Amino acid sequence: MSDKQNGKEDNNTKAVKPIDMDPKDLPKVPAFQDEKTREYMASTKEVEPGYYQLESKLKGFTMLFPEDSVNIPKFTNNDGEDFESIGFESNNPKTNILFYGTVRYYHKERFLENPETMLDTIRGQNGGYKGDFKKERIEDIEIYFAHEKDVFDLKRKYNYSYSYFGLVKSTEEDALGIQYDFTFGCFKDDQPCSLNEKEARKKVIKIIHSITFNKNKKEQKDDK
Repeated sequence: MSDKQNGKEDNNTKAVKPIDMDPKDLPKVPAFQDEKTREYMASTKEVEPGYYQLESKLKGFTMLFPEDSVNIPKFTNNDGEDFESIGFESNNPKTNILFYGTVRYYHKERFLENPETMLDTIRGQNGGYKGDFKKERIEDIEIYFAHEKDVFDLKRKYNYSYSYFGLVKSTEEDALGIQYDFTFGCFKDDQPCSLNEKEARKKVIKIIHSITFNKNKKEQKDDK
């Protein structure tokens, strides 16, 4: 990869967003070669191996985005102000693993003031999930995390998937948060599938731990 693709551009080039660049000058990965997806890519600089930075169109948040994932238009929309949904997926033919996820950004929503109310909604959206949510705090975000293994009533070897869902909430503003849903499964049931729960969980945690609310970041700068 060239210095330009690594984000080592001069000051003038740094101001150019990936969506405004020629695709042949972008990293040769799906996240940049897919037109709809690169609208969300903040920079051509690889933040971590295999991950770049996504920025929401409302400028509400940033997070790590897998290089092999692409946007799902039917699950992607925003209201122009305080709500945004972004859907994405990947299908790795080498591992036969299908991955898809959705993050929904909410701002100025009173139901976020009581996390338990939102978690009850998330339980209902995930088949009436009865378990608990693991709660942790990292700097200025609070994370609620749950996980389930789903087994399908089909006569095939790879008849299961792993689902991860929950809430990432700002600790700086009560009515600011992101609901997330991620699912991993085997794409073709007649081929070997290397789906591993620990690896799937590791990917999800990496993504949700990277979420940064831009409002929080702006307020921190203003306080200095």
